[in-house]
Amino acid sequence: ASSPSVPAPPERSAPCPPTMALRALLAALALAAHGDAAALHGHTAAGALQQPPPEPVGTEPEKDKDGAYAAKADACQACKFAATASCAMYKTCICYATNTHFQVGGIPDAKDTQHWRWACGDEGGSKYELCFQVDYTYQDAFADRVDPNKPKCPA
Repeated sequence: ASSPSVPAPPERSAPCPPTMALRALLAALALAAHGDAAALHGHTAAGALQQPPPEPVGTEPEKDKDGAYAAKADACQACKFAATASCAMYKTCICYATNTHFQVGGIPDAKDTQHWRWACGDEGGSKYELCFQVDYTYQDAFADRVDPNKPKCPA
């Protein structure tokens, strides 16, 4: 019985010169790199200038040694500081705060019962309290007056 013969692998030819497809690919990559460079300089593909982020409003309050804020007002100010420094947050964030200290039965009373945290929404439950009472006529979500002719974050 003879075994079937296995064909020898084909011989490799010398590398071929660049083809038109390869040249087109290189040209496309060069154009894409130019587009990325333009974006890095603050221009969109359409040539419009991008807007820098707005300056945050107020100061960022310090956290206690436990990593939380000592009062609701501090947590709310921290929310306002973070949310006014980004157009995305500025347009979508409604500040809420909650005290994350909960009394537990059978455990001695804690001396520090103020552990305030903030969130952009009250989805965490009924213990979250609205930070800013707002009249949306010429006020933003942080109770600051706004000029409708000069928006902080234009569309």
